[in-house]
Amino acid sequence: MSAPAAVPRLTPVAETTAARDWLAATHAAVDRALHAFLDAKRLSGEPGAGGPAAPVDALRAFLGGPGKRVRPLFCRIGWRAVSDGPPDPRLADIGVGLELLHGHALVHDDVVDRSALRRGRPTVHRACAAQRGGDAWYGISAAVLLGDLAALWADECFQRLHEPGVPAAARTQLGLMRQELLTGQLLDLAEPSEPFGTVEEAFAVIDAKTVAYTVRGPLLIGAAMAGADRAGTDALAGYARSLGEAFQLQDDLEDVTAADTGGEDLREGKRTAVVALAAEAGTAAQRATMARLLGRPGLTDAELAELRAVLTATGAVARVRAMVLERRRAALDTAARGPFTGTGRALLTAMTDRALPGVADWEENAA
Repeated sequence: MSAPAAVPRLTPVAETTAARDWLAATHAAVDRALHAFLDAKRLSGEPGAGGPAAPVDALRAFLGGPGKRVRPLFCRIGWRAVSDGPPDPRLADIGVGLELLHGHALVHDDVVDRSALRRGRPTVHRACAAQRGGDAWYGISAAVLLGDLAALWADECFQRLHEPGVPAAARTQLGLMRQELLTGQLLDLAEPSEPFGTVEEAFAVIDAKTVAYTVRGPLLIGAAMAGADRAGTDALAGYARSLGEAFQLQDDLEDVTAADTGGEDLREGKRTAVVALAAEAGTAAQRATMARLLGRPGLTDAELAELRAVLTATGAVARVRAMVLERRRAALDTAARGPFTGTGRALLTAMTDRALPGVADWEENAA
């Protein structure tokens, strides 16, 4: 594994630039470590139908493609937030494990959701099906097994947490994170209490899936490895809730507002906070349009545009934008006031806007 990237020295004048440089350097280090791991794991075999290389290469392409790498970044920030000491070199392996666990979750999530695309690219089960002439059952079966393989590889990396000198709290945080991820996925499958779900139900899924395993779990694993005390752990958990909720709400918004996305969540009929708020505030006619189009098989681009227009007209988009801004401010406040190292405060602040691209501009435009 590559050694953790060196942290540029942070000064009061240049702390923002230095923190951004640290994030960029660490992102690059995570990419190198992940690609080295995947290259070492490539199975032998001739490409083609029935050979093991083709589906494993599909998994490698999925895992090794462009990514934000937020979980490994948060893990290392968790360490830096509570310690000025040299980072534990095992953080590199833990970061690769977090990316592999994320890949496992996405591969299985796409099967559960019957998703054709993930950020504009074919999902693993679709890519595998194409390797067998469109055999959908083979694609699903291969994706389930490949998702399990990614989880197995993640466990291999997480063995570093069992080595001498690693606090037991780090292993506890990993177990909690994985449990909450699975709980959130089950909640996502639950029958909503209302036709379009409720805001409370949407946030239950967000808190279990996105908050727990995107922000809080990685942060607290890194902090636990550094020997964090209760005050530091609680402050990081508060930061994680604010930022994690904002992160997912912005993602939900992009599915409704971004012209360059496929509207996958709307095509799948996901009961997000945007959808629940639109149903709450919408007229009978608007709700009828939602009922007709949300999750409709074969939704055309014109119908998708109609559905997006209705969701926006209800005021739901504006309300969710306000929620994102409120949570961004709370995350920044916690980063500034929490019992963190100076380096940690700078990195948490920089990571807030890295995780929420463009949201800082909303503040300026609203001013």
